[in-house]
Amino acid sequence: MKIHINATPNIIKDPNSKNQIEKQLRDKFEKELPKILERVGKMPALLTCDVGFYSFLLEEATKCYEFGLYYATISLIGISAERFAIELSGQLNFEINNLKISEKDLFGKKINRQGRRLALLKKSKVITLESYDKLLKINTIRNKYIHPRNIGDSKEDSLKTLRLFIEILNSRFSDIYTIKNGKIIKK
Repeated sequence: MKIHINATPNIIKDPNSKNQIEKQLRDKFEKELPKILERVGKMPALLTCDVGFYSFLLEEATKCYEFGLYYATISLIGISAERFAIELSGQLNFEINNLKISEKDLFGKKINRQGRRLALLKKSKVITLESYDKLLKINTIRNKYIHPRNIGDSKEDSLKTLRLFIEILNSRFSDIYTIKNGKIIKK
């Protein structure tokens, strides 16, 4: 029989146990610190003008990666990328016979499939072909873990999705801005 027990939430209420658990966690963190720093060093820097709810999800995903929570990183980057696309979808305008219509009027509902959403963003030039390809790669990797039919290398895939998403955000910044003499200037 296999069993999984975690009684920490019950015993942490006792002050003596709490101190012991705190020491164990501190020791564990100190032991993991070199690995955390190594993972931080593998992540790309981020400089973006795109800020939305997905930014907070990206921040959470980077923390997960730092702590070696690879499946969580992949999941959060997948959510971040989808949220990014949803927010960009607000820039889409639909017209028939010079009359503006809503996404719901056109499709009968809001677009709920990432592939379709990305195709519309690409077609309308809200995103570049390069960003489109990267967002599709993120979605493919995300699906491999969310719908686990195969087992992948979650450590490698988590860093790949993180890099892809940060590259998208960085490229959108560099398409609009440049840095001259330490100042951000619109192109």
